[in-house]
Amino acid sequence: MNTKNILMTIALGCVLGAPLAAQDSAAPMAPTPVAAEHPACAWNEYPRWSRITPDQVLKDIRYGLQRAQQSIAAICAVEPDKATFENVFLAYSNLGMELECAGSMLSTLSSNMDSPEIRSVQEELIPELSAFSASLIANEKLWAVVKSAAAQEWVKSLSPAKQRYVQQVVDSFREGGADLSPEQKARKAQISERLSNLSHEFSKRVLDSQNAWKLVVTDKAQLAGMSDAWMAKSAAAALEKGYGTKENPQWIVTLDIDSVVEVLRNCSVPATRKAAWEGRQSLGCGEYDTAEIVAEVMQLRKELAELLGFKTFADYTTVHRMVESGDKAMAFVDDMAKQVLPFFRQECQELFDFYAKETGTTEKVDKMDPWDSNYYAYQLKKQRYSFDPDSVRPYFEAERVREGMFNLAAKLYDINFKEVPTVCLKPGEELPAGKAEVWHPEVRLFEVRDNKTGAHLGSFYMDLYPRSSKRAGAWVMPMVLGEPAANGKPHRPHLAALCGNLSAATEDMPALYSHYDVETIFHEFGHMMHNMLSDTELLAHSGSNVAWDFVELPSQLNENWCWEPEALATYAKHYKTGEPMPAELVKKLNDSRFYMPATDAMGQLSYAKLDLEMHMNYDKFFKGRDLDEASFDLVGAWRMPSTVRARSSMRSLTHCVCGGYSAGYYSYKWAEVLAADAFSRFAQEGVLNPATGAAYRETILSKGDSKSAAQLFRDFMGRDPKPDALLRKEGLIK
Repeated sequence: MNTKNILMTIALGCVLGAPLAAQDSAAPMAPTPVAAEHPACAWNEYPRWSRITPDQVLKDIRYGLQRAQQSIAAICAVEPDKATFENVFLAYSNLGMELECAGSMLSTLSSNMDSPEIRSVQEELIPELSAFSASLIANEKLWAVVKSAAAQEWVKSLSPAKQRYVQQVVDSFREGGADLSPEQKARKAQISERLSNLSHEFSKRVLDSQNAWKLVVTDKAQLAGMSDAWMAKSAAAALEKGYGTKENPQWIVTLDIDSVVEVLRNCSVPATRKAAWEGRQSLGCGEYDTAEIVAEVMQLRKELAELLGFKTFADYTTVHRMVESGDKAMAFVDDMAKQVLPFFRQECQELFDFYAKETGTTEKVDKMDPWDSNYYAYQLKKQRYSFDPDSVRPYFEAERVREGMFNLAAKLYDINFKEVPTVCLKPGEELPAGKAEVWHPEVRLFEVRDNKTGAHLGSFYMDLYPRSSKRAGAWVMPMVLGEPAANGKPHRPHLAALCGNLSAATEDMPALYSHYDVETIFHEFGHMMHNMLSDTELLAHSGSNVAWDFVELPSQLNENWCWEPEALATYAKHYKTGEPMPAELVKKLNDSRFYMPATDAMGQLSYAKLDLEMHMNYDKFFKGRDLDEASFDLVGAWRMPSTVRARSSMRSLTHCVCGGYSAGYYSYKWAEVLAADAFSRFAQEGVLNPATGAAYRETILSKGDSKSAAQLFRDFMGRDPKPDALLRKEGLIK
């Protein structure tokens, strides 16, 4: 198990983008006899969401804590000569299963159905969970049993996966501070509890600041350039919030990506774009200011890393990742930036020249208003490729995209999908026969089965559209990692959720996705397949419990099937006529794929650089300084020259401040390199080749963390990754 991730899950709702649990975590076991009393702790098939109220989940998590303590006592009672893999290491893997299950249920509700009651439960639990986490590592008897068992001769006769897990457990204790003095352990416990509270508060302030901002437009002319579909959706959202009428509509801009970003890209009115940009800058500011939280988090992480014997927090987080150390991660980011920077400067100048031409400016342009850069970049893209990104939207009707995505996976991985009838109930209502519960009426549920064996591999929820109670972005939440088949018992299916904030239907129009929406859902579906197709010897290695800088490989590789013409032909069809997307439009879409790739790369690398410098050199660059100013000094040259200095991205970058991607944002770009290289095999053998899909499923998707990430990559590609694969694919090097 991994207590750090229990804390993160329950307090924050940490998800994929990133995995729920790290490499030594475990998933909930079979239902206990008291499952009816503690519905959040066990899974009989699908959770009874109407029973998992905030009060109930509070009780269930406390029950999970009690059960975990009983399991700890049982392991501590094992005598050295009677120690086995099963009664020490497998028991440790199973430790806290009910707790993790209840935590994942609470996290799912927190991420999708946030409420004051849920927040209250999270805040009440943090001290209890922090104390439990500290007591686990501080338990000298438990550590003595684990250390003694790991040194036994029988360990050498275990399977490679079991030997790997034994070492992972030992490492988790040592790196968790099991060998610290009592005083050091006490300080570590204080730090952990404070970090949990700070992370929860940071996440809450970011969400509250996002929900607090809106721009209500009463004059349609102020939204010139926006598509009819966007206008209809915006008017419907405004009406829902009490603005305007059907006869006299008003329009609302929110900080949801498909709202504010579309305005910045398409609205031809500078004043509206400026207001939208300023809205984005309000995240983590004003009454929701997060700068002091960021400062304290970084100082505490620095102290924690040093307490545990690491030079920096980045070294602590990367020790078991592919990159191996903070210095190597920084070198990767700096080296890629060095290669990309000349192309980036060239792209900036091309945009400035286009801006000057479009606006009739006679003076040399060497910077732009930040609310103009996305707009003119989009106009240049349209002109350069004779391509309007909105022209593909009619070909991406939501249901057809989903069906196409499922069909592609079915062909590649020899699986099938079946929708499960669902119902959203209120507490106390009876569950109709043949239906499963969901937490909101919009949520759907699907089963995944293997074609050859008929085995139920797993099931997943899809909750894809925005609402005020939902966190921003898109993610996969692993809920229950399916138990491997053993001792005559069949594989217990996985359970997870794919959530997002995609373009929704309106009263007059079905949900039509932008291509960015399609990329988003394909990306998250890659994570989902990593979870659903997992088939490991040990539960602790299941699903996306892999090295953090490897976890984005399946998701980023899966994005390719929303670009490849052969794949698009199977689902990109006009929502009215059913006609496939014309070949000319497919070509324009692909020609524009790597538009301004250096600018995109430098944006990602600037986040990664800022994240690493914060976690490696906080005292040098940030301590005692204004967060926005210090951030600009570090990465300002990596961003497009602007007339107005933007706020620091760390004010709202929950990935890095709340855990998960702390000192790990580099892994997005790292995994892009891996994905570009790995997809080259599909490109050579056929992008819809079932044999290649079977090899990918067998060597990577099914293996979880049963081998090192580097070995998994070698098993699929037959060699180590090529560092220049991504830059070559994007045309930035020859």
